[in-house]
Amino acid sequence: MKTLMYVGGYTDGQGCSLRVMEADTGTGAFRLIRDIPKTSGHTYLCINRAGTRLYAGGEDLSNPAKGKNGAVIAYAIEGDRLEQIGVCPLGPFTVPCHVSLSPDEKTLVWAEYTCAFCGATELDADGNLSRKTVSVQNIGDGPNKPRQDKAHAHCAVVSPDGRYLCVVDLGIDQVKVFDFAGRAGGLRECEDRTIRTEPGLGPRHFIFHPNGHLAFLVYELGNAVSSFRYDGDKFTLLQTVSMLPGQFTGDTKAAAIKISEDGKRLFASNRGHDSIAVYDIDTETGSLTLLTIDKLVGKFPRDFTFMPGEAFAVVGHKMSHELMSYRYDKETGKLEPLHNAFAMHRPTCIVFPYPKSSDL
Repeated sequence: MKTLMYVGGYTDGQGCSLRVMEADTGTGAFRLIRDIPKTSGHTYLCINRAGTRLYAGGEDLSNPAKGKNGAVIAYAIEGDRLEQIGVCPLGPFTVPCHVSLSPDEKTLVWAEYTCAFCGATELDADGNLSRKTVSVQNIGDGPNKPRQDKAHAHCAVVSPDGRYLCVVDLGIDQVKVFDFAGRAGGLRECEDRTIRTEPGLGPRHFIFHPNGHLAFLVYELGNAVSSFRYDGDKFTLLQTVSMLPGQFTGDTKAAAIKISEDGKRLFASNRGHDSIAVYDIDTETGSLTLLTIDKLVGKFPRDFTFMPGEAFAVVGHKMSHELMSYRYDKETGKLEPLHNAFAMHRPTCIVFPYPKSSDL
């Protein structure tokens, strides 16, 4: 089956930051369809379930204040083309590093790293940005200098029940939990629900399990993953496990975290060790069992995503400036490099449309 694939990244004066590609879920091959011109800083993307709208953190190119023109951007998906339909400037700060949709797909939530802003931008009935935005700035620091010199919001996701906005802040070792349901009056922190992690671990990304009762947090500076139970009122820490082999002593930073379609596997990438750690998930207890740590052939896997059907994964080797597909063995968890690398300047995010049941 052929499917579209969207890839975002940095530009650094090297061209556009958004590409439309075509992937073959039967062979793992992919090819470029088109670059989207006049795009800058599209370092994170998300897509709606219908496959009709693509959203990105990016730059407001009408604002000449370079580095302080962060925005969220909406695209209409028309076949293999993207049409920009909305840009919502967010404030005098940098490009958001993470965007995601609320479960009802009526709101786009986002996090901005440098100044530690996070917020929610409402969507209209057509899925465009309404420009109605609420935001808040995190403050503080942590012990792991210089990375924790101040607050750094790195991820924003809404709980499956739509009650809370969970914002991961690397700089202050917290997952701040805000009242998302009551956001019309501004984002109010629910301090008794906020997750305070071990100091210095530098949490990066947070993901909910498909069952809605488990959540997982990856620590960029600690190179570890924690599991939590979510009961609708609080998060309870269950387990923390390493992402690295015991003998490794080099410099590395954790990055992306993903869960398989059936909810039985968790994957997290290491940049420096250049690998993906694979865990089995006990969906009853939330415990993680390390299955394998797969070494990759490229450098700095900031993001990776499985093609629909999960026979193949696509990895963005940011510092090798390339995309690579890997064959995935569901029995062993092993990833095997498959196709020659596709050259792309600093890829940082890869998304596919949600598969239809007839496609699987």
